[in-house]
Amino acid sequence: MTSHPAPAPPACACRHAWPTLTAVIEGVIHPVVPAPAHTPTSALYLAHCTGCGAAYTGPWKRLTPSSRVA
Repeated sequence: MTSHPAPAPPACACRHAWPTLTAVIEGVIHPVVPAPAHTPTSALYLAHCTGCGAAYTGPWKRLTPSSRVA
């Protein structure tokens, strides 16, 4: 049997890669940002680019209300 490598996840097609990310957690959309290492949440859920919909497979963390720009 021949094994085929898994296809690479789609790259972000936006003009500026990964401009804004979100993750849907239990039906609620959360803004997220790249992180240096996986968090418990990023290990369970997948983030997506809000511009093109590409899956972001790197580590991320949720934005807290105090870190969001008003």
